[in-house]
Amino acid sequence: MSNNIFLATIKYIAVEIIWDMVYFPIWWYSKGLLRVYHYCINSVSTHIRRRLALGIWLRSMFKPMYGDYTKEGRIISFGMRIVVLIYKIVAMLVWLIILLVIFIAWIILPILIIYFILYQVFDIPLFFIKE
Repeated sequence: MSNNIFLATIKYIAVEIIWDMVYFPIWWYSKGLLRVYHYCINSVSTHIRRRLALGIWLRSMFKPMYGDYTKEGRIISFGMRIVVLIYKIVAMLVWLIILLVIFIAWIILPILIIYFILYQVFDIPLFFIKE
């Protein structure tokens, strides 16, 4: 009786492991890639709206800071807002580059892992190193 349960457990675990190994690349490049894509899009949207607040910043571009309606106050306010706007645009571009690297890494990483495993096991020469 216990031998039968033991064999059934081993069979179940082996089938699950084999199925997971077969299904993993399919998931990685379908549902997983879609999840990473949605994460990147939502992250950009959240980053622009909440962290950078570019919409609010652009709407208040020509309003003087701290209620200083003098000519000098308006000039200083506009200059400061331009400097901060440039900083926010640079921060947004850096965030976009980081997300693009994450997305590209998601696509390339499994291929590189398989390639390096094959390199270690079968001594396949690396394509980017001249020996």
